[in-house]
Amino acid sequence: MLLFFISAAAALIIVILIQKYVNRKLSFRNIKYSAYFSSSEVYAGDYVYLYEEISNNGSIPVSYMKADTELPDGLSFVFLEDDTKKAQEKVGKKQKPAKGFVSSAGVVEKKEKAANADTVRGNKLLDKRHSKLKGNVQSLFVLTPGTRIRRRWRVYCKTRGEYTLKGVLLTQGDLLGFDMQSKRIEPDDTRRISVTVLPVPQLLEEKYTSSRYLCGDLVSKLCPVSDPLRICGSREYTFGDPMNRINWKSTAVHGKLMVNVEEKTVRYRFSVILNMNSKEIEFKPDTPSDSWAIERSIIACASVMDRIAAENMAVKLYTNTPPDESNGLHPMGEDETGSLISCSDPYKGKRDMIFALRTLAKMPLKISLPAEKFFDHIASHPELYSENENLVIISSYLDARMANLSKIMAEKGVKLSFYITTSRNLLGYVPSDIDAWFQVIE
Repeated sequence: MLLFFISAAAALIIVILIQKYVNRKLSFRNIKYSAYFSSSEVYAGDYVYLYEEISNNGSIPVSYMKADTELPDGLSFVFLEDDTKKAQEKVGKKQKPAKGFVSSAGVVEKKEKAANADTVRGNKLLDKRHSKLKGNVQSLFVLTPGTRIRRRWRVYCKTRGEYTLKGVLLTQGDLLGFDMQSKRIEPDDTRRISVTVLPVPQLLEEKYTSSRYLCGDLVSKLCPVSDPLRICGSREYTFGDPMNRINWKSTAVHGKLMVNVEEKTVRYRFSVILNMNSKEIEFKPDTPSDSWAIERSIIACASVMDRIAAENMAVKLYTNTPPDESNGLHPMGEDETGSLISCSDPYKGKRDMIFALRTLAKMPLKISLPAEKFFDHIASHPELYSENENLVIISSYLDARMANLSKIMAEKGVKLSFYITTSRNLLGYVPSDIDAWFQVIE
């Protein structure tokens, strides 16, 4: 009898060791993983779908499989709460005074206002249609031979950037659940595992005080050149008038040659300078210490460029981030300082605005040149930056060096404006001759 139990135990141990050996050798050999996003380009605040497929192409069943899918920072899985209805009922009920409670009219009115405020806050929370965001998700399942599992996840795009899915971490166990093996598997097809989140331009009037020097065409009596697109009337033809100004419809009405009277306009041109320093002195010279301040600066940059593009005007971008030819940013010059400054080609109006947003979306949070050297290069080479007559500097702070730069550029006939995305005013005051606009912090 004892020999029988010893033989059975030995056989069981042998079976466990064999299935453990087979599990280690063949655990991930026949497991295939594929994933793709429903869209390759969206705006910040939009949703995309992530489609995943895990298949077992082998002949051995997988009794235990755990998949851990992790998204890059800036993307989040969207999950709905089960108690959404209960939360809505809770915030929708007003608090009533207990029986026998005597209060003044002011106290009752105050309680009603507080209850209404809670209702509004609750409705805003529920209007988002989701109540929980997570950067990763885990799931458990069983894969029999020749089967596959397809999953669809709703993903919320929080901030701008270019994101690539890093694959999935699979954990597989043997039949008894003793031996666990983990492996990160990349998708078979890598063509649709990336998504670009574009920054959303904002209305400058809502976030900043409106500037007096907006882009566009202004009627001017001092301009020697007239604008053929702005016709204010017609007059009789005189000797020397160009033939392309003849108004043939007006000529047919009056029975004599009539020419168009054109207004004289001035067209403003702009260049946008984006400061990647979040503070005057960074803790790490090549990385902004306040990343959210730079993100707000990038959104402000997109807003200013969108405002200029609305007038179908060209705009150039300069920034102290490493040049990247693949992202449309080439070195400003060949000298030591100019080679560290990124410059874009002119974005010509509305048709090129999408390319400007893509450049801003893919821009890394890196500093190639300190802000003081960046502004000193602008001050020492104003002819390189003042070709567009107007400069807009977008920064997260305002200091004395920037104020001095405004005076230097004004002497060169260049109008300089500042959009400050935080409340960091190192000057302590704003001089009257500086055109600066601070973001309203909500």
